[in-house]
Amino acid sequence: MGILSTLTSIIIGKIIFYYIYELARKGINYFSGKSNHKDKVKKILDSISANKSVIADISKIVDKSGEMNSVSADRVVNIPYVKTQITKMSDSTNGELSETELENQLKTILIKSWNELGSNAVEKVKKDLK
Repeated sequence: MGILSTLTSIIIGKIIFYYIYELARKGINYFSGKSNHKDKVKKILDSISANKSVIADISKIVDKSGEMNSVSADRVVNIPYVKTQITKMSDSTNGELSETELENQLKTILIKSWNELGSNAVEKVKKDLK
């Protein structure tokens, strides 16, 4: 892997980190499930933003497509760490919140928020690079 591709991967990783961080920090504007489950989804997003390895995995997914669509959102949700967090959160609700509900909420949030928060993340990275 050349220096340029390594640099590109680092920059895209930072963009994804800022995106996920902002998504978790601002709250979940696109949450459409039961209001008492919103906190559970936010905890998963917080966990993702705190894991650099997962951020790197997500950046590879987004790097290939350049956008967040249903295919890339599905890939993000199927990252083993994310799947584990979904399972743990579902188990902690004693069946009140299914894994499928959590997966669908995360996919919806990722797809709908990408245009809004993704551009903000790019701007933050540009400022960091100056």
